[in-house]
Amino acid sequence: MRLTGAGLGLELAGSMADAAPSRTVPVITLDGLSGSGKSTLARRLAAALGWSYLDSGAWYRALTWAVLDQQADPKDEAACLDTLSHLTLDAKAGGEVLANGKSLGLALRTPAIDAAVSQVANHLAVRHELNQRMRALLDQEQVFGLVADGRDAGSVIFPDAALQVFVEVPLAVRAARRFEQYQQSGTEVTLHDIEQALAERDTCDLARGDAAPRLTARGRELKNQQHVEEAVGVLLSWVKELGYTPQPTQETS
Repeated sequence: MRLTGAGLGLELAGSMADAAPSRTVPVITLDGLSGSGKSTLARRLAAALGWSYLDSGAWYRALTWAVLDQQADPKDEAACLDTLSHLTLDAKAGGEVLANGKSLGLALRTPAIDAAVSQVANHLAVRHELNQRMRALLDQEQVFGLVADGRDAGSVIFPDAALQVFVEVPLAVRAARRFEQYQQSGTEVTLHDIEQALAERDTCDLARGDAAPRLTARGRELKNQQHVEEAVGVLLSWVKELGYTPQPTQETS
């Protein structure tokens, strides 16, 4: 598993060890329902801070892609775990995800993936294994700060994160954003179908108990309907309140 720091050009070799990080690395998490724009905000925030970026949802999408590619049943936990055991996940700058060295790109943003990813993520053993892989990133020397987004990044993956944000966006706005993404990729789908699919996924995600997308007890809510720059500005102001300042961009040889 590798992660490249957003905007840093740093390649970080990950570990599957279960041990807790041996040093303190500041973490910021952005959680929200599908289509809330949390990935865009997290990526931009990581770049602004000079920190590393982790798109946890893309990892689940990559696993879902692999499950479907193997013609396995996404509802079968054993099949999903078997697929994961043979899967190497790499993440590059800007959130690009590779599965066993293959760049997936827009292949992760299809109606088929949208329909199956919640089924894959519902498996407790699958979530546990992926969570361990993601937490292990904090043990890497090159990671001096991490911005992670997902559905339970703050509540489950990184419960001790310095700042936990829940990104709130109405369903109609999320559907319109996803429809625009599909149009850009050339995927034929109606706005009505997208809104219905998102509503169904919301129902599934919100039924996950402790892993459901939610505002944590010490988290902050961001209503993400403004321009991206304005939303990132709000996030940066919250980060600065905690005493963190942007890190200088580091170059690799």
